[in-house]
Amino acid sequence: MLLGMSIECLNFCIKQKCETPTTKLVLFILSNYADEKHSCYPSEAKLAELVGVSDRQIRRCLQWLEKNDFIRIEPRAGTSNRYYVRVSRGKSNGVDTSYQRDGHTVPEGGGHGSPNILKSNTKANTKEELYSKEFEFFWKIYPRKIGKYGAAKIYKSASKKHTHKLIYRSVEIFAKNNKMTEERFIPHCATWLNQKRFLDVVVEKKKNTLNHLAG
Repeated sequence: MLLGMSIECLNFCIKQKCETPTTKLVLFILSNYADEKHSCYPSEAKLAELVGVSDRQIRRCLQWLEKNDFIRIEPRAGTSNRYYVRVSRGKSNGVDTSYQRDGHTVPEGGGHGSPNILKSNTKANTKEELYSKEFEFFWKIYPRKIGKYGAAKIYKSASKKHTHKLIYRSVEIFAKNNKMTEERFIPHCATWLNQKRFLDVVVEKKKNTLNHLAG
């Protein structure tokens, strides 16, 4: 196969953000082999050999690159496909440093498998919504103040299925029963809520009342 080494393709490749380092390496190899028409035709087996992964992984990388408009694949009967590097795909000076993942646009810096999907709400706004007056009242009672943000998210979910009154009553009993307990032995608030331990407190109180009545 002719080694074209298109400098234009390489410059384009270097500035792109891909889903994984492996995918970026595949794009780099295609750019390195590209001719003056920005095209090349290495076999999937050759790409797998160069990258050091399986043919299946190479196909997955190629599919992702085509789906996100980094390359165009031209099938050829009886031989390897021809790949065109889409140098002109960019939105700004021929370069687009964002990519698509799971239907969302991921901005520059959002690679390495953890895309920072653009959201309308900032984290500050999210916290403001989570820290309702009902949760703040509950948080003030709970005896161990660790992981407030996580606890607030679970409290919001729990309060949709159980009344604030029930949770308040349970946490008051729990706090009273653990007044002399070392903090390190008290579960994190998020754990207590997630495991619905507030229901255990209520049930235990009912059992004690029945035992007392039974004498």
